[in-house]
Amino acid sequence: MAANKFWGGASSSSESDSDSSSEDEKPQVQNTSNAPRKQMARWAEESSSDEEVNQRRVVRSHTDKRYEQLLERIKILKNHMKIDDFATIITDYEAIIKMLDKLQNVVDQDGGPPNQFVKIIHALEEYVEKMHTDLQEKKQTKGEKLPENKAKAFNTLRAKVRKGNRAYQEQLQRLKDSPEEFQSDEGDNENEDVDSSDSDDSGPAGSSSSSDSDSSSDSDSDSSDSDSDSDSGTTSDSDSSDSESYKSGTKSDDSDNEGDDDAAREKKMLRWLITPEKLADREKKAALARAKEEENKLKDQERKDRKKEKDGDRPKKESSKDSKKDKDQDKEEYTPEELVKKITEIAQQRGRRGFDRKAYMEKLQKMMAHGEKQGPLTQLYILSTMISADFDNTGSAFAAMRIDMWNEALTKVNKMLPLLKESYKALKADGADDKAFTGNPDDVDDPTSHTRMQELYVSFVEKLDDELYKALQFTQDVYGDEFQEILGNSSKNLIHLQRTLCYFEETKQPQQLGVIAGRLLEQLYYKHDMLNRAVYEAIQYQMPQEEKPDWVWPEDSKVFMGKLCQYVWATDTKRQQLKACLCQAYHLALHDCFQPARDLLHLGNLQEQSLEQDVHIQILYNRVIAQMGLCALRLGKIQEAHNCLMDVCQYNKVKELLAQGISFAKHIERTPDQERAERMRQLPYHMHINLEVLDSAHHICAMLLEVPNLAMQAIDPSSKRVISRVLRRALDIHDKQLFVGPPENAKEAVVSAAKALQRGDWTIACEALEDLKLWEHIDCSPEKGQKVKEMVKEKIKVEALRTYLFAYASIYDTFHLGQLVAMFDLPEKTVHSIISKMMIKEEITAFWDESSKFVLMQHVEPTPLQRLALNLAERSSQAVENNERLIDQRSGGYAFKDSNQGGGGRWGWDNNAKDGKGKGKGDGKGKGGKGKKGSSIQGPPKMRGWDNARAGAFRGGSGQRGWATGASK
Repeated sequence: MAANKFWGGASSSSESDSDSSSEDEKPQVQNTSNAPRKQMARWAEESSSDEEVNQRRVVRSHTDKRYEQLLERIKILKNHMKIDDFATIITDYEAIIKMLDKLQNVVDQDGGPPNQFVKIIHALEEYVEKMHTDLQEKKQTKGEKLPENKAKAFNTLRAKVRKGNRAYQEQLQRLKDSPEEFQSDEGDNENEDVDSSDSDDSGPAGSSSSSDSDSSSDSDSDSSDSDSDSDSGTTSDSDSSDSESYKSGTKSDDSDNEGDDDAAREKKMLRWLITPEKLADREKKAALARAKEEENKLKDQERKDRKKEKDGDRPKKESSKDSKKDKDQDKEEYTPEELVKKITEIAQQRGRRGFDRKAYMEKLQKMMAHGEKQGPLTQLYILSTMISADFDNTGSAFAAMRIDMWNEALTKVNKMLPLLKESYKALKADGADDKAFTGNPDDVDDPTSHTRMQELYVSFVEKLDDELYKALQFTQDVYGDEFQEILGNSSKNLIHLQRTLCYFEETKQPQQLGVIAGRLLEQLYYKHDMLNRAVYEAIQYQMPQEEKPDWVWPEDSKVFMGKLCQYVWATDTKRQQLKACLCQAYHLALHDCFQPARDLLHLGNLQEQSLEQDVHIQILYNRVIAQMGLCALRLGKIQEAHNCLMDVCQYNKVKELLAQGISFAKHIERTPDQERAERMRQLPYHMHINLEVLDSAHHICAMLLEVPNLAMQAIDPSSKRVISRVLRRALDIHDKQLFVGPPENAKEAVVSAAKALQRGDWTIACEALEDLKLWEHIDCSPEKGQKVKEMVKEKIKVEALRTYLFAYASIYDTFHLGQLVAMFDLPEKTVHSIISKMMIKEEITAFWDESSKFVLMQHVEPTPLQRLALNLAERSSQAVENNERLIDQRSGGYAFKDSNQGGGGRWGWDNNAKDGKGKGKGDGKGKGGKGKKGSSIQGPPKMRGWDNARAGAFRGGSGQRGWATGASK
């Protein structure tokens, strides 16, 4: 027999086959589990092909196998979700996505992915979002965090799920809208789980048969031939499972024609068909599963009830930590030392891993009942411990405290103020001296001392103010509801600061009073009286009757600000004193008190002191200067306004200087630390000064000063004075443009007005400035803005008159006063005064006739040829001087330089001579010649030609302008 097997002979005859096939199959199936396992044949048996006929091989398509693999992978994914294995869930999720892609043809035929796939990705999405919410809550309450590798895996999983589920949004939405459509498949899955659990409980026979069926279904025909322990029992099990999964109703034939394409296609189609019998079977199994689940729930509830009963009957001698803590918390009475020790123990839980803020607050709240029995200081100690925990959630330097947490902390701090007053009165009643209130809190050993509690209270007030400022500073959407809500809480902070100020005024503690006064000053200085009065009136309605007199905004707010500034000066802190003075100057400038604000800056030497301080003080100084410029413009002081605004707007860095934005210029490179520091010093939006108003005011002041100066330099080339380089550069750009359209912004409007003003056309200049936003925002109300606009129009008329006289004085011999009045729409007295001032300042060479109705011009200007001769003489003299200097350098002698320094001029003349052109002030200090500006080389003042022929020849003396002879031809 062995030889036959070895050679594959035909020893197994048909008789043996018929005998084996004629045996009864039923007992054979039943005895399969008890029968000994056959040894695997080492060589191919001749009768193996005949035995295969009885095993009924099933031909299964590749698609069916992949579908089963997909369901198996879904079960594995569910198990991994139960144990929070994020890294493995990522692998499982990617695997089922790939498997579904390989089944794309079947999915397209069926009209979408299987319901099991849709349900599992929906469950995974909900699982991820729930886990993310829990982690965020733990993070906010400083609870337990995930390890770094697990947190990284979870973030990756969340990103992959959100990205992968986008392709199945339609199916997911359908699942959310109508989950009953997916209940049948869910019942099947539950039943499969129940069946599998039953088969596991049935014993080793069931497990071996199921494993054999799995191996037979997954293996191909070659492996099934070589596997000797897949007997007829295994074959029958695989047949039954196949018939149940596909419901094809067809039996496997003994021939190999079962793998026909039509049959395979029919199996695929019938697999998704739900027959009434199958539906009834599923409902029956689902009902059994629900009943079993209810039974399990009842058992769990009974188990919990029994556990509670046992815990209730547990003897008190168990010394667990929880029971000890409960015992301590339920203690009826504490001595002061025990209570302080207990609160200190609770406070030490902060910062530990797994810290639960809610439980921490509950413990301290229970201690509050004991603290009320022992006086205000103990209550203050408990409240300070709770507030310190609230401030633990302040976030980073760029993340503000949540507004709900801020309100909770503010409520607790408000509770501290009455307790402080009570403690102060108690100490005063006991005869305590001032050292008990103003001493150093570090020198006191008692953690519940009044001094320590008062210092903690002041620090909490400052911290609340800082956190509110930070919340306003880092809110991105300044027009959204979040910013409005935070800004609304500033009134609560104002109430708290005002009450604290009143407390320290009553107790006369200058150090703490100065700190609170500085905080209150920062809240009020940048607001106009109109706004502050409205805020105080709104707060007054909420206050009780005894506090209403404290909420009346004073008529003269400058006196109130001065009082707060005096409180700050009493602290003897240089930075706080400087900051208070700058805030007061800003408030004065905001209310059109330019002269007092300027005196405060100059007498206090605030400019130099600000440059020596930190960046925040410098920013505040820049804000004061900008506000003073706007104040001067409102008052009609054009020269002072231009001087102030030029300091801020000259170099086109208004945003950086006022901390109202960050510039991203290409040529400026910042380190991360510099960017972080610049973001930290940005001002909140509600404190900003309108940059467009600043820019427009600066250009208007420059126009009113620079346009007449340009016209005067046209007749006096020797005058090199430049008032505004910004406007000159803008005019040059305007002149270089080929096509000039209507102005598109405020700067272009002012430039077009300046061009009209150069022609003396004041009407066009006023029309160009008519629609600027400046007039609506330069003052607190639009009505006052209109007054400022009318004042600027009058200034434009005056400067148009001066520009007209400069430009056309060389053309006309006489100007009639009435004609000038009609042209520029000015009163006759005003025109007469303007022209007389120009004559006195020697800006024009003219005089009034006897009737004072005509202006007689003196044409003493040199001709163009004479101007060229003057330039030639000037340059020749400069060349000679440079040549002599080179000779002195080569010869090693500096006789020319020494003689010039000794008081004599180049020609041996005394420098006291006042005949030369320029401001001859004597003692060799004036501009005594035509030399280059700043040069120490001075030539003879009367040997250069037309010295006295230009405007300004005797600007420092008393001679008549024009030619030295005063000719009036």
